[in-house]
Amino acid sequence: MVGNRRSFAKRLCRVLLLLYPPSMRREFGEEMLAVVEGRMERERSSLKVIWFFLRDSLIAIPHAYSESFRQTTGGRGKTNRPPRLSVRERCYMLMNDVRYALRSLRRSRGFATAAMLTLALGIGANTAIFSVVNGILLKPLPYKDPDNLVMVYAAHPEMGLLRGSMSQPDLRSIQSEARSIQSAAGYHSSQLTLTGLGDAEIISGARVTDGLLEVLQETPLLGRDIRADENVPNGPRVVLIGHAFWQERLGGDVGVVGTTLQIFGESYEIVGVAPPGFEYPLRAQLWIPQYLNTEGCNRDCHFLRVIGRVADGYAVDAAREEAISLSACLEERFPVMNYGKRFNVVSLEESVVGNVRTALLVLLGSVGIVLLIACANVANLMLARSSRRIGEVAMRSALGATRTRLVLQLMLESAVLAFLAAVIGVGMARGGLGWLLRIAPATIPRVDSVTIDGTVLLFTAATATVITIVFGLAPAFRLAATPAGEALTRSRRGGVGAPTKDRSRSALLVAEVALSLMLLFGAGILLRSFAKLSAVELGFEKENVLTFALSLPRSSYDVEGRTRFYESLEREVLALPGVTEVAAMNGSPLTNDGFQTSIHFQDRPAPPAGQETNIAIRIVTPEYHEALSIPLLSGRLFEATDRDGVTRVAMVSRSLALRHYPGQDPIGKEIVIDADIGYGAEEPWTIVGVVDDTRSEAIAAAPEPEIYVPHAQMGGGYMRVLVALSPGQTDALPAVRRAVRNLDPAVPLRDVEMMEETVDRQLGPARFYMTLLAIFAGVALTLAAVGLYGVVAYVVSGRTHEIGVRIALGADARNVVRLVLAQGIRPALLGVAIGIAGVVAVSRVLRSLLYAVEPTDPSTVVAVTALLLAVVAVAILLPARKASRITPVEALRTE
Repeated sequence: MVGNRRSFAKRLCRVLLLLYPPSMRREFGEEMLAVVEGRMERERSSLKVIWFFLRDSLIAIPHAYSESFRQTTGGRGKTNRPPRLSVRERCYMLMNDVRYALRSLRRSRGFATAAMLTLALGIGANTAIFSVVNGILLKPLPYKDPDNLVMVYAAHPEMGLLRGSMSQPDLRSIQSEARSIQSAAGYHSSQLTLTGLGDAEIISGARVTDGLLEVLQETPLLGRDIRADENVPNGPRVVLIGHAFWQERLGGDVGVVGTTLQIFGESYEIVGVAPPGFEYPLRAQLWIPQYLNTEGCNRDCHFLRVIGRVADGYAVDAAREEAISLSACLEERFPVMNYGKRFNVVSLEESVVGNVRTALLVLLGSVGIVLLIACANVANLMLARSSRRIGEVAMRSALGATRTRLVLQLMLESAVLAFLAAVIGVGMARGGLGWLLRIAPATIPRVDSVTIDGTVLLFTAATATVITIVFGLAPAFRLAATPAGEALTRSRRGGVGAPTKDRSRSALLVAEVALSLMLLFGAGILLRSFAKLSAVELGFEKENVLTFALSLPRSSYDVEGRTRFYESLEREVLALPGVTEVAAMNGSPLTNDGFQTSIHFQDRPAPPAGQETNIAIRIVTPEYHEALSIPLLSGRLFEATDRDGVTRVAMVSRSLALRHYPGQDPIGKEIVIDADIGYGAEEPWTIVGVVDDTRSEAIAAAPEPEIYVPHAQMGGGYMRVLVALSPGQTDALPAVRRAVRNLDPAVPLRDVEMMEETVDRQLGPARFYMTLLAIFAGVALTLAAVGLYGVVAYVVSGRTHEIGVRIALGADARNVVRLVLAQGIRPALLGVAIGIAGVVAVSRVLRSLLYAVEPTDPSTVVAVTALLLAVVAVAILLPARKASRITPVEALRTE
């Protein structure tokens, strides 16, 4: 039975010999069969013999035809060409090359695992960050012809304001006089209180002028858009509803047009349903007219955001120039209300993503550096592995393999390695992207567009291809270019470790160290900036303060009614367990819900009309400063007796007192405030107190002058309530909700959060960028240390004989350590020098992300350089100590 199998195997091998050229069969056929017979004597399985013969044939047959072709044509390659291989045959050869590459990597599992995981880490990080960049920066905005959409701002360059809100009369001038702007519409986001469909609730919406759908080239699904004749004082109460709201809340009723909704306690007629997916701005679902009385709020009343569409034949720059010219003409016509005002036109894309573009590109560049370091590590591994494969390649070359064939085979191994790493990297990116989006601050726009789509996968495939070509080509050419005789000689001697042969690896190490230092510096400088930002003195208490906003409908509350409501609410909430103070404020710190208006001081000449000083006005209840522990510097705080009908009083911040009353006591001075929220603006306000500054607008912004006025003397239905709680009190919110519901069930709580969350939201972007850059820097440092350790250890293994001889001749351990340190420290120091030079470029890019830190902060440079050198020293000392323990006997065994 065994004899029959062997006979069958021999006959099969004879048949397979027919695949070779006749000249090859005549010269080598019998010898090849003799090899088969020899294997049959050693192997029990005939199948193994056939497999070995098939494997060797698949590798050798293409070379045999190539050699036959060369001999036939005399090396000229112009006549007597053999038949070209078919596509099927080429695919078959490719599949066999892939199998060979997989077998080669399987034989070197340690190398393959280390290389794949290293590359996968770099590819995964790049895929995740590119997904964010693609979704936010590269994908077009979800509107028709988005390149022609612009935002129009009111700018005051002398005040540093470039993107301010517009007034409705200025918007009308743009609509009628700017030829480069085809259409324009104004809006401001608003949370609308919906009643009549169950409990009162807050719905995202907007107050808009006519033409918003026209600008965005959308058509209502049902009904119509809001018209210009509805943007008038006391205009009809109409509402355009969103498609999702129509489906979810109104059941998709096709007869909904003409019915009513209760908004702010008033009936609004539904005039249309927006098309599916239309949620501009900020996921709005209800749009109501912006009722504007130009007599009380004219061209100097700015609260609208304006979106426009550039007309055909005009560019954004041309529209900007025309808008500037128009604003100059309007200043001549209305010198008081439009004094110093200029219109600024910015593309919608720049308006949406401009604030985050630099930071996201910095992150993309950072993960690119991580990938470069990972690729340098893998290239070093491949160079080291190629030195051990010299004998294999020399044998294949001696058997007829051309240099091109060898390079292609080695490149295919690199491609397989990069492909497998890319697959693992995409899996890592999917998990990492979910974590990334969870920690991303709410200020980053278009996060809902971030996903791993076809564009991202194409980017990953391109990354793997570049890795294959750039970092696989050099080892492949280096290995394939080694002459067969020299290769065989070096393979017998070991052929590694000589300093003259390690220049490629040293150059890669220099690059790794330099890039790691740049990343470390970026992370270090952002860490210092974040530390300074976190340490900013806010000027108010942020611990254990619950905040929420309330908006009282005008139809239900007059000016006196609003005052009574907030006074009653403060009493009700203050009586709850665990509550220590309660106050209310319009313009709560870090919420951007206050307002500014022009003022002038009674004790000095009034400025020309239109050139008054603009100051932030904070409307507060008497307990506000005590609730937030804001120090009183002089005078007194507000009292319950400061009400309508008595002398109007105000408090000012320290920065206002220093700016407008330097070296004087402002107590008793009078201010005229050009604003009216219910009680009129005729009487002046007497300063009765000076309080410390607070960071009201932004943590990173210096305190601005502020004026505080009593709610009982100014009025106002929209206020933010501040509830100071005892330490450890965590369940006060349900009781607070009940207290508000008892006073008015139609008034829901808005924007409920702790003051700590408000502050944390301001710190979110800085923390996000710092955290990611620190992670990338840590990965880069680890990869650089591993790469340095690997190369030095590899060099030591190649110089084992030399080190043993040195020890035998009397060299002590310190001399050996010094020898190995010199081998690794030189590229490391050169990398540090280059990295410090690169820090200058990095610092320029990071300038816009820093707070109170110089971009080239010397202490940060010194700290990260010391850290990198410490890690480098450890990475070199470990193999150096191992080298110092080599004995002459071990050295002799390496021969």
